[in-house]
Amino acid sequence: MLKTSDYIVIGGMVLLLLLCGYVGYTVYPKMNQCPEHTLDTLYVYDTIQHNIPDTIPYYIIKRDTVIYRDTVFTDVDTANILKDYFAMHIYTREWMDTLLKVTLLDTITQNKPQGNTFTYQLLKPQTNVTNVTNIYNYTRYVTAGLDIPLKDVRYANVEVLYMAPKWYGGIGYNIYLKTPTLKAGVVIKKLK
Repeated sequence: MLKTSDYIVIGGMVLLLLLCGYVGYTVYPKMNQCPEHTLDTLYVYDTIQHNIPDTIPYYIIKRDTVIYRDTVFTDVDTANILKDYFAMHIYTREWMDTLLKVTLLDTITQNKPQGNTFTYQLLKPQTNVTNVTNIYNYTRYVTAGLDIPLKDVRYANVEVLYMAPKWYGGIGYNIYLKTPTLKAGVVIKKLK
């Protein structure tokens, strides 16, 4: 039968284990801080001109509005009118924003559009996030715990173990027998 002093020793060991866990939990992040993430905004300008050609001759062109002027000019040069009528008029329009650059190239001859080329270039800012992740492969551990037999709880041990990659060893205290204990062992097989 356990005495009151045994319960006090068990309670003290449990409190000591909880205190060690709390100190490890609060001190470890301060000693091994995570690296800070860097966040950079880079303006990446698209070097590719994206062309969308318009196949106007294959479309049915509907005329929206025709406006006839009511004034007749007295000096009319028919040759210049026909030269201008059959000439190719090329119009270039550009729009630019912080995110997009658009160029529209129109070709008009004989009072009809002959070709349109819609070109755009993306100027969209792209966010580049550099994350640094530390991976720790621990090879040695110090653990604290309880060794509680299933048959008789009175033979419980409080123990501290040191574990290396190929062996482990530690000390403990058997509360019922009131004596220190030793533990040691080797690694037989590693499991993933």
